[in-house]
This record gives sequence, structure tokens and C-alpha cells, in this order.
Amino acid sequence: MERESLRETLARLHRELEDAEPIDASLRSDLEQAVAEIREVIERKDPPEPGHPLRERLEELAVALEQSHPLLTKAVARVVRALAVMGI
Repeated sequence: MERESLRETLARLHRELEDAEPIDASLRSDLEQAVAEIREVIERKDPPEPGHPLRERLEELAVALEQSHPLLTKAVARVVRALAVMGI
């Protein structure tokens, strides 16, 4: 159930990213790469190792987006919370 919830949260983040005002190309690339890595992690059958760096990276990206893209920041925060529930 946690994985399905994370999939839905990622889908919402993807929609927010598509609808967002222009984002710095480097920041967008970093965010898209993080989303791709999260998808890889949730598709694995084995649980991810504790201390996986994805959550920290997403938190850093959320801070970078906070002023210019508050809705996208909220979407990233939802993903961070979902990762925390999964122990990532």
C-alpha cells in the first residue's frame, strides 16, 4: 500500500512539474532525476536500504523551489513524507 501511495504522490508531483512556471533547467533536471530514482526504488521487490540519500536530495530541491514554486514545493514535500513512511 505504501508503494502505491508513493506512486500516486509521484504522479501528482509529475503533473505539478508539467504545469509549473518555467524552472531553472538544472533544477528541473535534478528533480526529474530524483523522481526517476524514486520510481526505480519503489519498483524493486526488496525494501530500500535505510539512509538512502533520495529524501535528503528532495528536501534540498524543495528548499531551492520554495520561493519561486510554492505549489511544486508542496508536491515535493508530499513525496518526502511518503519516502519517510517507507523508511527511505
